[in-house]
Amino acid sequence: MSQVRNYRLLAISCWLLALVLTGCKGKNDPVNPFDSQGNTENPNWVITVENDMSSSITAIVQIPFTNEAGVLAAFIGNDCCGIGEYDADKDLYWLYISPASESGSEVQLRFYFPRLKRIFDATTTFPFKNGMKLGTVSKPYTPEWDVAESESVN
Repeated sequence: MSQVRNYRLLAISCWLLALVLTGCKGKNDPVNPFDSQGNTENPNWVITVENDMSSSITAIVQIPFTNEAGVLAAFIGNDCCGIGEYDADKDLYWLYISPASESGSEVQLRFYFPRLKRIFDATTTFPFKNGMKLGTVSKPYTPEWDVAESESVN
């Protein structure tokens, strides 16, 4: 009887040890924020405004734990004012922005990553200036991204 109890205690101890070890991570261990898929289907962004003003961005999208193409778009407020074209040979996005408002409006970049079904927002905005060129093929604009899932789906 005591041998059965010892086996039970050993089994419970092993189970608890496994639970503790799998739940603990070191302080500096990288954590993948995308362990599970989001629930955002392709937002199918559409440019809502076109006018004579425009600027261009040559950008590279580098989001931790992603290495595939997605959809890069520019927004001023809730208005989509540009959708990037992905160049697989150069791993760059070509983005033309044509806003409804005048120069000075803040441009927000958003990136939809289909495999994870998530939208990411750039952490910084920049003012729109007519004729502005941001980034080049040799030195593309590389926005920083908020790794928390965005609530914006427009």
